[in-house]
Amino acid sequence: MKLWICIAVLLAAGSLGAADLPTGKRFTNSIGMEFVRIEPGEFLMGNDARLADALLKVTEADGKRAVWLPARGDYDERPVHRVRITRPFYMGVYEVTNAQYERFDPRHAHLRGKFGFSIDDDEAVVFVNWHEAKAFCQWLSEKEGLPYRLPTEAEWEYAARAGTTTAFSTGDTLPAVYLNKPDNSWYPAPGRSRGRDSVALLHVGKTPPNPWGLYDMHGNVEEWCEDWYGPYEPGEQRDPVGRASGDFKVTRGGSHSTFAFYMRSANRMGTLPEDKHWMIGFRVVLAEMPSTRPLPQPGSELYQRNVRQGAPLKTAARVDMKKPHFFGPVPYVKIPPGSEGPLYSHHNHDAAIAECPNGDLLAIWYTTVTERGRELAMAASRLRRGSDEWEPASPFWDAPDRNDHAPALWYDGSKTLYHFNGLSTAATWGPLAVVMRTS
Repeated sequence: MKLWICIAVLLAAGSLGAADLPTGKRFTNSIGMEFVRIEPGEFLMGNDARLADALLKVTEADGKRAVWLPARGDYDERPVHRVRITRPFYMGVYEVTNAQYERFDPRHAHLRGKFGFSIDDDEAVVFVNWHEAKAFCQWLSEKEGLPYRLPTEAEWEYAARAGTTTAFSTGDTLPAVYLNKPDNSWYPAPGRSRGRDSVALLHVGKTPPNPWGLYDMHGNVEEWCEDWYGPYEPGEQRDPVGRASGDFKVTRGGSHSTFAFYMRSANRMGTLPEDKHWMIGFRVVLAEMPSTRPLPQPGSELYQRNVRQGAPLKTAARVDMKKPHFFGPVPYVKIPPGSEGPLYSHHNHDAAIAECPNGDLLAIWYTTVTERGRELAMAASRLRRGSDEWEPASPFWDAPDRNDHAPALWYDGSKTLYHFNGLSTAATWGPLAVVMRTS
């Protein structure tokens, strides 16, 4: 499907000649950004171990509603696979701040304090999309003649783990000092949210660093990565760079206003590269981009396969089209019991159905455990023209760890099928953006 968006990317003019890469353990650049050298090594990427009860047995801020969290982490953290990082790189000690980002884009100052977030110079910059984060890196590269960029997802997890194999660099649990107003937040939705009590301070470097000297790798704000999001592959990988394309760019690290589960070293998140809000910032890496070829997009889902193109053949109607006709009920939610991602057998509803140009019916709906949870995703099934049975469900669309609420389908009567969907900042359908895709 095509995704319709409008973006403006700021590009810096002018370029300095190439400079020598630093070689010491630490480096401070021309605008005061501090970096630490990360040496090559290897680690196991992902998680399939059962998590501590302290991470799983949590409630929303009012203490009344339990939050469902998968005991072994999200399905997209598997298969666990060995990754080798073959070259050193420098990673920013802190997330990029307002003061640093506005050296590149002074107009961003107008976004300070939006919805109450990130006012001070030394707070993590937010309301920056992936393209703008990339443009900052390009500006800094041209300014200094050095290869600044976003980290790959593998580099990010390697640095976050800092040699540890536990859920966090602090161990199997995360000390309370890292948690900043954890909740399934509805903010800024009126009537449901806690109002300004939901606003969190985002000053960088206020919690202890990890063993490699990096601050805020667990919490504060999510951080953009270079990679397109996609499923993991089994087997050892060297300097992986994600998928060749996709809908979503990876974010890592979790943020304020969410639970420790989402701040784990292995936890994966992502959203549209055009998305920007108060939960996402970024951190900069100094190193040449790995030359590894990205993985291709995974194969098509069941509802996309062997679809006959063109208008349906003119055949005799199976029923008298001038009279009401009822048949069924015919189940369209066919998900194996006990499924916990990417499809969920627990809770499926809010369907949208459209007749396709070829006479098939396409249904989409949300599949989840809890309606307000971050696991909520879109599923699809096709009833092919001439068939009495819907096909088994398959994944349709899911921004990882975002609540994708309120789907709609519309066929324009000509040749285009439209998909409308809500996209949340995290959990709940309070802070939704509207996304439109076309066939």
